[in-house]
Amino acid sequence: MTKDMIRRRFLAFMIDMIIAYGGMIALWCFGPGGSPEHLMYPTVKFWMTGAYWLGYLWLYAYGIFKDCLCGRRSLGKLCMGLWIIDTQSQAKVSYKQLILRNITFFIVQVECVVVLILRGKRLGDMVAKTKVVDLNL
Repeated sequence: MTKDMIRRRFLAFMIDMIIAYGGMIALWCFGPGGSPEHLMYPTVKFWMTGAYWLGYLWLYAYGIFKDCLCGRRSLGKLCMGLWIIDTQSQAKVSYKQLILRNITFFIVQVECVVVLILRGKRLGDMVAKTKVVDLNL
C-alpha cells in the first residue's frame, strides 16, 4: 500500500469519525432531554434522557452502516475518491459484506493490532473479503 493510499484512507477515516461523533454530540446537545450543559457537567439524569441513548444509537448505527451510503462507500471514502471491492471478483461488494466489514471495527484493540501488523489491511477486510482501492484505477 502506497503512502498516498494510507494518507487517503486515514483522512477518510477521520471524516467518518467527525460525522459519527459530531452527530452523537449534536444529539446529546439538541435531542430530547439533551442540553449542551450536560457535556460540561454530566449527571445521572442525563444518562436517562433520550438524547443520551439516541447519540449512542447514532454512533453505532453510523459505524456499522456507513459504507452502505453513497453508492456503497462512506462519506469519507467518497470525499477521498476511494472504493470498496470484493477481493475475489474485483466487483462491487454486497451490503452484507459491507456490514460484516464494519462490525469488526467495534473490536477496536484487535483491529488496531491487525492494522499495524498487516500494514493497513483491516480485520474487517479479511473477514468480508474486501479491499479499499482508488476510484481512478
